Amino acid sequence: MDASSEERMRVVFINPGFFDVHNPTGGFWLSVSSFMRAAAEDLNIDLEILYCDRNHIKMKNLAEEVISRKNPPDYLVVVNEKLSAGPIIINADQAGVKVFVILNGFEGEQRQKMGPPRSRYKHWLGTLIPDNHFAGYQVARLVIDQALNAGIKTPDGRLHLIGFSGDYITQASIERVDGLKQAVAEYPNVDLKQVIPCNWSKDEARSKTPKVLKRYPETDAIWCANDPIAIGALEGAAAAGRTPGKDIFLGGLNWDPPGLAKVKSGEIVTSVGGHFMTGGWALILLYDYHHGRDFAEDGTLLKYKIFGALHIENIDQFINTFGDRDWRKIDFTRFSKILNPDIRKYQFSVESILENQ
Repeated sequence: MDASSEERMRVVFINPGFFDVHNPTGGFWLSVSSFMRAAAEDLNIDLEILYCDRNHIKMKNLAEEVISRKNPPDYLVVVNEKLSAGPIIINADQAGVKVFVILNGFEGEQRQKMGPPRSRYKHWLGTLIPDNHFAGYQVARLVIDQALNAGIKTPDGRLHLIGFSGDYITQASIERVDGLKQAVAEYPNVDLKQVIPCNWSKDEARSKTPKVLKRYPETDAIWCANDPIAIGALEGAAAAGRTPGKDIFLGGLNWDPPGLAKVKSGEIVTSVGGHFMTGGWALILLYDYHHGRDFAEDGTLLKYKIFGALHIENIDQFINTFGDRDWRKIDFTRFSKILNPDIRKYQFSVESILENQ
């Protein structure tokens, strides 16, 4: 089977982020889009992307517009940003539009209300969630280890750590913080002083950091829920007279280019990322489903690690290969079970894209 010979399937992705690359919440959502476009090109998918500007009300309105079209898409891809995916799935199910959820799934009361995919709402096909707990844990371990290896300790002989989370309710933020707490629990001489939400924003982290360092002057390390927060914290720490990478250690997530530049310079310990690839991997699943190989054989509530850590030892390899962010170098057809019948398990990982490059 050849992807280019098939009738094009149509997918709409409602992107929670901003189209503006200079927005202070960073370029993560643009990375999601660019990776999806590269996958769609290889798989002959007609992909339309709509942006919500971090406004969950706008997200619901855009979804309603797509669902009510005279000729709706074959598939609608959404993110459960601020718990907004539930109403979208309900409306889409009533209209007979198939929905796939990425990046943030359902938990707690919302999970009970929605049930599993294809049960209460048969047109909700599934979810693909990167393991955010693992990501938060990775950042924490690398930052703590770097600080301890540098011999940073306060007079009480302990390492003092601050956490800057994304927000209170988004599942990705909650799970990353849980990963942070698990890592801290593994170190008997590390204290987590406080976890403070920064709404995923560089500006908010920059303004909060000097105040936090005044409140906790013994702070040696700052764990950050994304790269914009890490860069904001770095700038705030520098403004407070600290030297990131020397007397205070920070780490973030996203693989944003500014974050990777700070990893390369040694000012940030690590950027854990690769989760922007989730949308592209979702297109692989939908492509196979559309052509008769249902991903449900692996499950409908799919969670893959997806994340990988970039740090001083491997940053050059990644930048040399993908520093230009040209994901078209990847042959996405080699991940499809329909196009590669010998594949038994989907390989959605950082390592898999670096192979054969």
